[in-house]
Amino acid sequence: MSNHSLAKLDPGRKKTADSKNKIRAVALRLFVNKGIKSTTTREIAKRAGIAEGTIYKYFRSKDELALELFTTNIDVFREKLSENIENKDEPKEMLDRLIHNFFDFAKSHPEAYSYIMDAHYTEIKKIPKDRPKPKDLFVEAIHLGIEKGDFRKLDENLGAALVIGMINRSILFFNNGFIHSDYNEMVAEVASSAFRALGV
Repeated sequence: MSNHSLAKLDPGRKKTADSKNKIRAVALRLFVNKGIKSTTTREIAKRAGIAEGTIYKYFRSKDELALELFTTNIDVFREKLSENIENKDEPKEMLDRLIHNFFDFAKSHPEAYSYIMDAHYTEIKKIPKDRPKPKDLFVEAIHLGIEKGDFRKLDENLGAALVIGMINRSILFFNNGFIHSDYNEMVAEVASSAFRALGV
């Protein structure tokens, strides 16, 4: 059924979805630009063109909105990281794809990426420990690589931190104009450096 048909059949549902999505989009932009703490629900409402009370129809608080945005975006991020990983029995291939997918996500979804990185320090603690997280994919690949003898022996979480740290700092430096290499050249260099750090 098309969106047009859905709107004709249930305009109230479409209006609700539109309002909620607008709140999410505006809040995400403000949280990235100003931070969660410095953003008010009044400001979100003003930018979204709605009454402040409308926000509370969908979210009990600004904190709930911030957490929902965080969990939604890390789920999308994790899904994007998993794309085109055809053989999970080959840790080198898996890790290489994860690194490239990470860079691709940061480039194609800059606002979502920035929010995940900025909000990570406060929001990650609110998520159940057993909930799948993006970093788990790196830990899995490195653990498998150590077991197969492809990577040197080290704590797989430390290995994941080293690799993810290289990626994040490179993106930060690139976005701030400190790295003048072509983006794809940078990705290739980071991937090569990550494998060297793992003893390949």
